[in-house]
Amino acid sequence: MEKTFETARGVRLSVENHAGLVVVTSWATDKTVVSIEAATPGAEELVERSVVECRPTGNRDHVVVKLPHVHGMRLLRRNAVIIRVDVPEGAHVSVATATADIEINGSVGAVDVTTASGDISVDDVTADVTVKSASGNSTLGRVGGAIRAHTASGDLRCSSVAGAASFSTASGDLEVGAAGNRVEVKATSGNVRLGELARGARVVNVSGNVRVLALGEGSLHVRSVSGDVAVGVAKGVDLHVDVETASGIVHSDIPLNDAPARGPRPQTRVDLSVRSVSGNVEIERALEHVA
Repeated sequence: MEKTFETARGVRLSVENHAGLVVVTSWATDKTVVSIEAATPGAEELVERSVVECRPTGNRDHVVVKLPHVHGMRLLRRNAVIIRVDVPEGAHVSVATATADIEINGSVGAVDVTTASGDISVDDVTADVTVKSASGNSTLGRVGGAIRAHTASGDLRCSSVAGAASFSTASGDLEVGAAGNRVEVKATSGNVRLGELARGARVVNVSGNVRVLALGEGSLHVRSVSGDVAVGVAKGVDLHVDVETASGIVHSDIPLNDAPARGPRPQTRVDLSVRSVSGNVEIERALEHVA
């Protein structure tokens, strides 16, 4: 099945697919093209019963792609469907799946994705992102707005985020390349790796290591149980440190009363607070390039 809609006003896309694959690709176009095909013989009836429609909503056209509900894991595997949607650049995209993987390619606007056990891959997003995953890995490119991401069991990686960022993971590693605003992290049973932090962060981690490559401004608060903490601090900042560990070693390559030998104190202040139970704490100079 394939349908084409004229969507020059911009698009808000909503997709529901339980098993199989959802691929959304943005282009320099004023049309939205929806293609649906059965990935298994038992899914042909679902394709025929699928809902594909376009209706005006506000200042955008709302394109809806919805597959009938299928219950039970065995039925899901027998009824896999592949949905491909080409949309104009800047489209707002919302996708919900059970086991189907989600791929969003190109530059899009706001993104809201939810999956029970599918993997998520998103390229560049100019607005906000919301991710909810029960079991699956999530990989995000550049996020121009804020991000809220929750995973129960799966790794989560983001190249960069410009707005505020909130991450929660129960079992999986978290990696963020760069953050232009404050970052909040709650993690259990996984490692946390943050790259360049422009406005600091608050990290609570149980059973996993915490690594911050470059803290350039603001405050970093880390609460760690059963894991090591390592923090790289940018050069030329006014550093204030408050570190305690119940069972571990604290080591700093930077004198904790560090200040320039001459001239006034730097205007940029950095506050580092670490509380650790059963783990070492390492403070060091950040590399000039951490990408």
